[in-house]
Amino acid sequence: MGLQHMLMGSAQIVSTLIVAPLGTIAIAAHSLAITVESLCYMPGYGIAEAATTLVGQAYGAGQRALLRSFSRMSVSLGIGIMTLMGLLMYVFAPELMMLMTPVGEIIDLGAQVLRIEAFAEPMFAAAIVCNGVFIGAGDTLKPAIMSLASMWGIRLTLAALLARDYGLPGVWTAMAIELTCRGLMFLARLFSGKWARKMEEQSK
Repeated sequence: MGLQHMLMGSAQIVSTLIVAPLGTIAIAAHSLAITVESLCYMPGYGIAEAATTLVGQAYGAGQRALLRSFSRMSVSLGIGIMTLMGLLMYVFAPELMMLMTPVGEIIDLGAQVLRIEAFAEPMFAAAIVCNGVFIGAGDTLKPAIMSLASMWGIRLTLAALLARDYGLPGVWTAMAIELTCRGLMFLARLFSGKWARKMEEQSK
């Protein structure tokens, strides 16, 4: 888990290095838009923490049906709330950016990238909460590999390519594509049930 966070943090630094040559307006819009977006995904992380606890308790008790019920309920709740938050972010993107800065160019660019990112919020929620579920069940290695492969293989590669022609919106498009792909991968693992196999093996 520590190694995963370190590598994911390193990826964020590389992402900033990709944005840096785009100019001061792009850097400011990127930084402030990330701050605004955090209002959208913080509920997802809260639900993920709850999912880790509930799934961990069900896992420890050997309650397979409860384990699956908690996992799917948590993921559904996370997707629902973050979809709503994404919708609000899309509608009120300019107003949210106005809270951060009075500079018109930064507001316009920040609102544009927030609206791109809004489409990824449902699958971003899936990735966040599914990861919490997997941690609760002690399934950490493969999800970590999936996250790192998605971040380094999809987001950073696409961001470097799209930034050349599309600037900051290209970087955020790469981010939205990567988060959507990661969410779909995590949902596929959730519904495959492979993350719960260890409990089934221990109960035999």
